[in-house]
Amino acid sequence: MVQKTVGDLPTEELQRIIEQTIDRRLSVWLTQILDALTALEDEERAPLRPEFADSLRRALEHADTGDVVELEAFRRQLED
Repeated sequence: MVQKTVGDLPTEELQRIIEQTIDRRLSVWLTQILDALTALEDEERAPLRPEFADSLRRALEHADTGDVVELEAFRRQLED
């Protein structure tokens, strides 16, 4: 393979190489964005795990009844 410097390339070939590079990079970015969006949609439709749903329900019930502990008191309990 003969290596050429950018100055040795004809304008059309340099343009083709640049376009291919940009097309590949954009294709990778598009794939990554679509993968991220698809993952978000899948997570939004995923049901809560039963134990998490139960824990969340209990936490909301405690908050509604005023049965709460301040964060500093909770931390002290953990230290004891």
